[in-house]
Amino acid sequence: MRDTCISCSIYTWPPKMVQPKKYYHCENCNIDIICERGLSISFEYYSDGYVEKKAKCIKCNKLLLKKIWPKIPLKLEREILKSE
Repeated sequence: MRDTCISCSIYTWPPKMVQPKKYYHCENCNIDIICERGLSISFEYYSDGYVEKKAKCIKCNKLLLKKIWPKIPLKLEREILKSE
């Protein structure tokens, strides 16, 4: 992880983080981002008042994929990520 972290000095998940561990992945840069410091956050505002938060890579500014570790079945992963 030390070779791929782009923002942290610790390079591990926080010790109090509960399972499953959520992180972001940039397909363009092929890196994993495990904490909020490595994200470029943007907000999209809609006319009905809804605000959408988007996580982008700080290197290439592409949208990031949300992932879960350890790998779990895709259907369960979608349900966990929806519940945020």
